[in-house]
Amino acid sequence: MISIFLTILKITGIVLLSLLLLLVTVLLLILFVPVRYRVSGFRKQGDEVPVNVALKVTWFLHIVNVAFRYPEEAFIKVRLFCFTIFSTDKEQTGKKKKEQKDLSEEAIDKEEKPKTVTAGEETDHLEEELKEKEEAFEKEDDPKISSFIKKLFSILKNIKYTICQIYGKIKHIIKNIRYYIRILKSDTFKRAWSFCSREVFILLKSILPRKFSADFVVGTGDPASTAQILSIQGILYPLVGEHINITPDFEHSIVEGNFFVKGKITVWRILLTAVRVYFNRDLRRVIRLFKKEAA
Repeated sequence: MISIFLTILKITGIVLLSLLLLLVTVLLLILFVPVRYRVSGFRKQGDEVPVNVALKVTWFLHIVNVAFRYPEEAFIKVRLFCFTIFSTDKEQTGKKKKEQKDLSEEAIDKEEKPKTVTAGEETDHLEEELKEKEEAFEKEDDPKISSFIKKLFSILKNIKYTICQIYGKIKHIIKNIRYYIRILKSDTFKRAWSFCSREVFILLKSILPRKFSADFVVGTGDPASTAQILSIQGILYPLVGEHINITPDFEHSIVEGNFFVKGKITVWRILLTAVRVYFNRDLRRVIRLFKKEAA
């Protein structure tokens, strides 16, 4: 009896251990296997659409695959292994539009026709309106001077009250501005700003694309403004290098070309930055000060 009980415990422990190992493995894969993305697009002069874009996101040897295109063959498709989990295409959108049109046409057909009004009813309606206007005019014909004076005094009191309110609000705003300026000049805010900016810069460096290229033909129709665009490219050359190529057109107004971007995102880097920023003492104290929870 004891041996059977021990074998059951052994099997249960092995199953639980295997499940735990599987859970840990999946967690490690989610944290450390990067999500890779690739974006490409192009634009041709004369197209109705400003730009054609294709996005593809993959994870763990393309086990998870997300594709998006716009506007040509616009769709979003999510695949797990070889199975499509979610997909949209033009046919579904076309069917929905047709159904909406059919419903709107049926609703218009079902609407009641406007009622016809006879000449006698119109004259009766006009006479009633004239009587109502005459009665209202007779009531307002003889206003009293005392009521006018009371209304004038009440208006003056309201003006005084509103002026006092505006003055109090302006005084309160100035006080708050001085308070927040003191926070921004404090050493705590400077330490929190330097720490958070450094962490965000590291995060952006890991998220930003590793490979990118672009080739455009640009022309504004004005040689001076086209030359200004080329000067901006020259200023940004130390950052973009030879990855972005702009061919000027000094005679025509044209913008066309293509681009390609490729990079990856790692979950553990995002979580590490979030945890370090969240538990930073200087940042938490600055947040409390902005909320006026600390002296």
